[in-house]
Amino acid sequence: MSGPKISVYELSGWGKKIVFGQMRCEQQSVLCAQQIQELIHQTLSYSGELQKQMSLLEILERRGESASGQREELLKLLKRLETETDQVRSTLLANMPQISAKYRITEEALEEKKQDLAKLRALRKQIQKLREDIDAAVGNANDAGSVASESIQHSIAEDLGGYVSFDLPPEDDIPDTSFEDSKAGLQNELTVLLRDPGLSPEIIAEIKKAIISLDKIHQIEYLHSFDSVTVKNIFKKIDAYKHELEKKQAEFNEAYSRYKMLCSMAKETAATFEYSEEAFAEMEEEIERLEIAIVRMQEQDYVSECVDQVMTEMGYDLIGSREVVKKKTGKRFRNELFTFNEGTAVNVTYSSDGQISMELGGIAREDRIPSPEETEMLTQDMQTFCGEFAEFERLLKAKGVVINRRIALSPPSAEYAAIINVSDYDVSEGTQITEMKSVDRKKKAAEKKVMRRTE
Repeated sequence: MSGPKISVYELSGWGKKIVFGQMRCEQQSVLCAQQIQELIHQTLSYSGELQKQMSLLEILERRGESASGQREELLKLLKRLETETDQVRSTLLANMPQISAKYRITEEALEEKKQDLAKLRALRKQIQKLREDIDAAVGNANDAGSVASESIQHSIAEDLGGYVSFDLPPEDDIPDTSFEDSKAGLQNELTVLLRDPGLSPEIIAEIKKAIISLDKIHQIEYLHSFDSVTVKNIFKKIDAYKHELEKKQAEFNEAYSRYKMLCSMAKETAATFEYSEEAFAEMEEEIERLEIAIVRMQEQDYVSECVDQVMTEMGYDLIGSREVVKKKTGKRFRNELFTFNEGTAVNVTYSSDGQISMELGGIAREDRIPSPEETEMLTQDMQTFCGEFAEFERLLKAKGVVINRRIALSPPSAEYAAIINVSDYDVSEGTQITEMKSVDRKKKAAEKKVMRRTE
């Protein structure tokens, strides 16, 4: 074969940006779709509560209270809930994102992914607004419902008043809550907080300090002040801490969803991560590693396609291919055989580590070494092929494929002359193959090939 030309090719910076951009858009689109589905579920769960409040207001109306306006508002909201959730669900199904097995390396392809993501984000915003409106309405309805319940109970009590009298003790007979009871209640409240495993060490320390301070209080005025300032501040800090914790947990869950998607794309088994700062950091490192690995996989697929396209553009025709797995190492190779001249071909080998080697050899249907005359012919074709190799790489660069590193670029030499046994390749039925012969070699087909490659 000709002097081996072994290189590792990669996408240009522009090409990598296009791949990364599409990959990120798809990941965010899938996560956005999951969030929309969860919001739809949450929104629909309010339906029962709205119907319950409507029934309560209906009872109030039957007892002579005016509540038709409130009931009409709830009815409108219920219809809006059903209509908009159906519309959002239908739109989502029509635009359900998928993770691509392969990306087109074009600005247009990236723009399409960005537009798809924008549609889903607008849909998420719509269902979020609906849920917030219904959430607020349910809160108001609950407040109104409490008033309605009291009104109903009062109305019932008045009805019963005509038949039954209730003897209630005078207010003066109701004892005030003692200082000791109030203090014990606060102490119990703080002690319960200490048993909450979800609090930070700093908050736990503050609660313990408050319990010590509480033990030193002996007057009701100081106790009221302690309750309204110290205890209230502790509860504020707990609420803020838990809100921040929920936010971090949501970010962790979103990152874990991304991680599992990337594992699926990379054909790896996803590990299980439980929330913690250390686990979050470890998972983010895995996400970065997987993204790089997937882009590399996309690179190899794209580079292979570009090599095939350039070979065809230069006049080389694919006549056979094969998959090879080394028994000792398990390393995978793919060979593709392209015609070069009459009786010769270029063997392109793709290895699993990204290396691509190109070698020229004579075609036969057996394993043998070339004759002296064949060696001379092969050496001449090697020189031609070496001259065309620069054009081959120029055309690759025009498609966004550049050299990462050069491993070998050997010159034409008789020592590399070899015969390729085409019987080892998968050849499509009907493919015309001309074997190399040491005598009476025709040049017409070869001249036609060279013309096609040099036009």
